[in-house]
Amino acid sequence: MSNNDSDRVPLMFRSQLEGRGKIQYAGDAGPASEWVEQWLECCPPVPESADKSVPLYKRGRTKSPVKMPEFGQGVETKQYTISWRLVTNSGQDEGMIRPIIGAKGLPFYPGSSMKGAFWRSCPPQKREGYCGGEVVEDGQGSAKPGILRFHGGFPADMSWGEKERLVDVVHSQQKRQVMENAVTSANVQISLYQCKLQFGISSNKQLGKQEWEEIWQIWEKALGHGIGSRISAGYGRMAEVKSADRILLSVNLSGCGLTSQLLNRTPEFRPNMFKAALRGHTLRLLAGVTDANTAQLLTKKLWGGIVETRDDTGAIIGQLGINFTAEELDFGEHRYYPTRNPVVMPTYDLQAGKLDIVNLNNRYPQKELKKFVTYLIKFSLLLGGFGKSWRRVDHSLFFPEYFKRNDKPAIGCHWKFNESSKNLYVTAANPDLSNITKFLAEGQQRAREWLTVNHLEPSHQVMAWREVWHPEKVEVWGRIAEDQHSSEAIKWFHEPYSKNQSIKQSDLTGKLNNIGRIWHRMCPRYLTTKNGELRQKRQEYVELLTIFPDKSDKTQDFLEFLQNQSDFIKLWPTEE
Repeated sequence: MSNNDSDRVPLMFRSQLEGRGKIQYAGDAGPASEWVEQWLECCPPVPESADKSVPLYKRGRTKSPVKMPEFGQGVETKQYTISWRLVTNSGQDEGMIRPIIGAKGLPFYPGSSMKGAFWRSCPPQKREGYCGGEVVEDGQGSAKPGILRFHGGFPADMSWGEKERLVDVVHSQQKRQVMENAVTSANVQISLYQCKLQFGISSNKQLGKQEWEEIWQIWEKALGHGIGSRISAGYGRMAEVKSADRILLSVNLSGCGLTSQLLNRTPEFRPNMFKAALRGHTLRLLAGVTDANTAQLLTKKLWGGIVETRDDTGAIIGQLGINFTAEELDFGEHRYYPTRNPVVMPTYDLQAGKLDIVNLNNRYPQKELKKFVTYLIKFSLLLGGFGKSWRRVDHSLFFPEYFKRNDKPAIGCHWKFNESSKNLYVTAANPDLSNITKFLAEGQQRAREWLTVNHLEPSHQVMAWREVWHPEKVEVWGRIAEDQHSSEAIKWFHEPYSKNQSIKQSDLTGKLNNIGRIWHRMCPRYLTTKNGELRQKRQEYVELLTIFPDKSDKTQDFLEFLQNQSDFIKLWPTEE
């Protein structure tokens, strides 16, 4: 076959080699997008997009212009809607994750996977009857089939076929942000966005209505644990199904900032950003009390990951996962003009959302696990935020004059606990912010306690990573701001903080392809009332700077300025 002839072979059937079909390329016109376009050409037509302003559970079924596959006679069916994305791996393409593809080019969830998920959620006394098992007669083992047949799940319509949504980018930032300022690359996977799936189950014996209801309850329990891959990052969750029996901690949040974009610049609010933040803080805290290998291993045991040894490589199923429900979410845009041509940056405004931390297995004691996770959540909201630009405060809220010439990009985010979760705020009753100092000091204590849970002893060595929660590696400074327009530090990122002294575009604040070493946060100032309730004091904020100092003169000069010429006080570490 000549080179020209080989170009006629669809990418799906080409070897994953450079120049042939290497679709692990993150570009909106790259092989991944071309692969999806070729795939959809062989599928039924895609209907008009659903109204995204209508909640998933209120949307009617989108009718396809062609008849979709249906299960055969005698198969009981139910439909469920993916709340965000579903990722499953066919295992057929090296270096690429994409669904199993069946009749008419449709992706499907295999019946074998469905049976496995059902079995794990089925009461032990009913497993053999429903799913089958091994029986021993006269010393000989044989397989006994169960009464149920699992037919898998198919899309109920073609709404999954929006090509701009299928190419899903996974871009790990952990090494770059926590360990070293290394170059990282994005990986591409194909996942189904907010798709309706119809699942089928049949029985080889007649069952009554009540028993079928019990069977579907077991299946919904399985769905509550998540299906497919990457469930710890929020994939594989169904909008109609809750996993209340596995929720370790629920937190109600609101936030605003810059939203993520897919390869073709389609905006998307991506719940996996919560796991990324919590995982990163887990690593920072543990790195302050133990060595690099142990910190990474314990983080993977909590949040999942790949463990590589000299002899083997294997995956660890993490203890924790996340499930996020956006209850009130709006999208917008920030438009600015660095030249005559505008640049558009998509934004989100989440008025109400619920973050569930899900306990995926029983490796750790519940009480100690919840204590550690609660500290992680409070730590995350005290010092930073989630998602893009989380190290900076939302400039549109705290520094609106920055945009007066309409030529500046949007920067930062702002996250808050909503009313039902406000008890998670770290209070700041005293002007010296002593409660915050006490909380920050607990970071190493909580990390040491987690080592004890894992039957390990702390290490006294100081890690060389760029962001480590150790008194020799980090400093936290704070002050009380009267209102949201009273931030002092926000201006220092854009103009000199004193005559002839600036940190703009330095290693401390960061620049293009170089992540900075400073976090800035405006945290609402909460007090405890005489009745024991928490309330925000007027419109005040606690302005916090978290700094991982380097040895440069600019950084040392800035720290000296904070000490001697600013309103900030050093909160941690303190002199003992």
